[in-house]
Amino acid sequence: MLTLIGEMKQGPEAYPALHEKFEKAKESLLRETKNYRLDAPYEVASYNSRLLLEERVWFLEDYVREMEGEFAERDPLTMEECAQVAEEAFTGRHKVEALCMGNINEEEAREACQIVEDHFFSQEISRPLLESEIPRFRSIQLPTREDAKHIFGSDVVAEDGNRSVPIVYQELAYTESEENNAVEYIIQTGSELQLEYNGLAILELLSHISYNSAYNRLRTIEQLGYIVSTFTRKTTGGGWGLSIVVQSSVAPPEVLEERIEAWIVAFRKELDEIDPEALAMEAAAIVSQLKERNTKLSQEVGTFWGEIVNTETYSNQLREPSFDRLDRLADELVLDVPNGKSSSNNEKTLNGNDRMTPEVLKQRVLDFMDHHLAADSPSRRAMSARVYNQKNKDQYDANLGRPGILSSFEDIRHVKQFLASQPLAPYWRSR
Repeated sequence: MLTLIGEMKQGPEAYPALHEKFEKAKESLLRETKNYRLDAPYEVASYNSRLLLEERVWFLEDYVREMEGEFAERDPLTMEECAQVAEEAFTGRHKVEALCMGNINEEEAREACQIVEDHFFSQEISRPLLESEIPRFRSIQLPTREDAKHIFGSDVVAEDGNRSVPIVYQELAYTESEENNAVEYIIQTGSELQLEYNGLAILELLSHISYNSAYNRLRTIEQLGYIVSTFTRKTTGGGWGLSIVVQSSVAPPEVLEERIEAWIVAFRKELDEIDPEALAMEAAAIVSQLKERNTKLSQEVGTFWGEIVNTETYSNQLREPSFDRLDRLADELVLDVPNGKSSSNNEKTLNGNDRMTPEVLKQRVLDFMDHHLAADSPSRRAMSARVYNQKNKDQYDANLGRPGILSSFEDIRHVKQFLASQPLAPYWRSR
């Protein structure tokens, strides 16, 4: 790596073949970056929601402007410039984490790490990152309806009578050939610190049950589109929520939002009527999934490395990876069944919570939904990311400038100035 950086620093005259590869790589990067506009509408909606939900995020159009256009022509991205940036990144101020697994012992692992240290920490400019220099990535907290009134005015939701979310990001499909519209409806349920293991387990169960319900109603019965899905959505910085995605060629985004809200009401009724024992069986299925063991070394490495990376931006007091996180999460859904069929003899979960009965679990699921998901809940924090096809351009244009409807990255940057961020501390925090 360092040899390649050294060759790049010498420029195209010294290494013409390398320069040719660099230019091709730059063209490929530009093409791939611009092609995000051509992704399926539901994928574009997901990206757009991320722009609002994450405190610090780069806009892809900014990348394009670095490689194409007036400023890129005046100050082109050169091989020497890239080499200089790479050298500063690898041999300047840095922080290193290593994971060695498989056919290797502790001594060999330390030798492998020493090779990295010898090459990258031996430079004159090399030094470890200070604690204050380590970036912190936080999740943005969406506004409630009352919060939105302070930002956009009192008619932010009531103005059209149909919009049940106070904040919407809309975009027009890039090509006229795109026939689909899409909506990603995101309802925040809180941060890891607020939810803790029990709240995350309830969210996981709710997401699991909601998938079939939403698919059956919105896809099979109402035939809105081929893509209908619900899933838990984690945002960089520890924010969690439930995401409902619908992509449709037969209905515009406003109609999709209306049908999603109608499904939420119907889903609440389904939960109210479900037998606690049936809910216990769904919980057992989640426990089985969470406790499923890795069958390949690559999967095991990915699992452990993911837990290490999760702690990268925390303070030293919180930087102990939670390698038993999935076991602790699953144990919250191991129930206390009176007939003795419980798979645990302990009255407390691994996290010290009282073990739930099926009846208690059902009530907590209903309470969770009423607090976070119900449209009339004053605590609900929700947003919608819309993508209109070109046939619905008139509706897109009619929304420009309306309260709570964002149509550009600049609109997002403006609104984020009014919004708080979620607590960064995780659910395994020190008490």
